[in-house]
Amino acid sequence: MNGAVVVCLAWFAVVVGAGAALTARAPVLDPPARATRARQRTAVVVSAAVGQWGAAITALIVYLAGAAALVVVLWPLGELAHALEQLVDRPAFGWFQARQVDGWWSTLWQHLTNIGKPRIAQGVDLVAAIGFALVWWRRGWSWWVPPALLFSGYVLEKHLQIVLQDVVHRGHPPTTLGTFPSGGCARVLIVYGLVLYLFTVATGTRERRAWFATWSVLAVLATVQAYARTYNLEHWLTDVVGGLVFGVLGLLLMTSVARVLGPGARVSPRETVVQERQPG
Repeated sequence: MNGAVVVCLAWFAVVVGAGAALTARAPVLDPPARATRARQRTAVVVSAAVGQWGAAITALIVYLAGAAALVVVLWPLGELAHALEQLVDRPAFGWFQARQVDGWWSTLWQHLTNIGKPRIAQGVDLVAAIGFALVWWRRGWSWWVPPALLFSGYVLEKHLQIVLQDVVHRGHPPTTLGTFPSGGCARVLIVYGLVLYLFTVATGTRERRAWFATWSVLAVLATVQAYARTYNLEHWLTDVVGGLVFGVLGLLLMTSVARVLGPGARVSPRETVVQERQPG
């Protein structure tokens, strides 16, 4: 069997298997004590800020500070990726280039890579923003919160990607103009991740298993995009890794903003939130 196909099957087996195992064990999995204490301290600080400035201003501060922190973290990662080009990227690129499969396999991944395209992500954002705004409005919640989250999440990915491309300036593979970090991978995690987050909030579930299942679905989507970008020779391998890191951190930032803003603002049923309040 072609090596690129084997890598794909093994990659998906690990992701799906890990997601299923974690989802099954979700009720007995607890976060580390240190992480719980840090989250509780952060909740106290954010609660005080909300009391002082209101939820919207506090959310904006979290958003801007988080965006700056992402640049600080990802800039050195981009420089490292640049330094690893000869050691990692070019051998990996050559390996996949030599194992391109004619026929339906390559056609499939040429289509699947589109889930991270800007136009597709914009369409998903627009439909989700309208749908969730209606749900929030019917429940008497702040209807503008889902559109604001989805729009600002897309803006975060788009503009930070441009900033990182400029400051890292690592170049691109010979087949495309893709550079560090992979915008497709970041978009899938941030855009689709926010949609899944809002869907789970809208259902009102407090089951830990449901949250683990949600993030497992997102991990599969991210894997689809990461493999497609690598197999299709659209990015260097380290660009893809950088895009995944960017997407995970960006999604964590946006869910933090969501918890400040309002309804069902929780990522797990045992997590202490800023306040259990009804959004107005």
